[in-house]
Amino acid sequence: MDLISPVILTISGFIIGFVGGMVGLVLGVVRFPVVLSIETSASVSAGTNLGVSTLGAITAALRHYRLGNVHFRLFLILGLTGAAGAFIGSFLTGFVPVSYLLIVIGIIVLYESCILLKGSRPKREKIKKNEIVENPKSGGVENSIHTQEKSIFLESVIGFVIGILGGMVGLVLGSIRMPAMISILKMESRTAVGTNLAASSVMGISGLIGHIINNNIDYFVFIIMGSSAMIGGYLGARYTNRFSERSLKRIIGLVLIVVAATMFVRVFGLGADVLH
Repeated sequence: MDLISPVILTISGFIIGFVGGMVGLVLGVVRFPVVLSIETSASVSAGTNLGVSTLGAITAALRHYRLGNVHFRLFLILGLTGAAGAFIGSFLTGFVPVSYLLIVIGIIVLYESCILLKGSRPKREKIKKNEIVENPKSGGVENSIHTQEKSIFLESVIGFVIGILGGMVGLVLGSIRMPAMISILKMESRTAVGTNLAASSVMGISGLIGHIINNNIDYFVFIIMGSSAMIGGYLGARYTNRFSERSLKRIIGLVLIVVAATMFVRVFGLGADVLH
């Protein structure tokens, strides 16, 4: 490793961490080529990259928690069902070529980015009102409970399915989970940002433990890039609430386009390596 490499790792770690902390994505797929350019082993690159992603996500999630941007129930549901799905998905690796899965994931991310860029606002206030109103003639309380049960079921399905896909390709797939929270679960963007980072932290920690056990970590890169990612993620999280709902959606949409493009480049240009 030359003398310039630590500088590149520090700067890229900070920038990617900052953007990720602001928009609620670990952006490991964007960081991976930087780590791979330093490492000679794809497995060590994957483990180290996941570790850096996890560190950045943890500090950003903590900041978002202090800002009130974490929906605790949704965090638990997505975290637990996602972990279960990822565990099952890890056993399905090899049944479907990773390159095909990455293409499908890239298309989904691209589609979700287009929806967000349209600036469509989820009608949260209307949904909330329907959930709170108690009309004796229509069984208001019962309807509210039924709506909540449907919501929990939908949240569980989203977490589990994304977890399976992530387990199959080695990604936490926050780039699918977070926009799904906005467009399907009708969450405020800033809450989706914080909750997604919190869920990604849990999934990242479990994956990182596995890579440490398998000795797939370059601790020099992990410490240098991870430290800058932690600082960047924490500082980036401070800017999330400064954007309006519409502006934040557009920023997230633009970042998702970069994520999708990076996936396509990896598949068609450099091969379908396992990314984190």
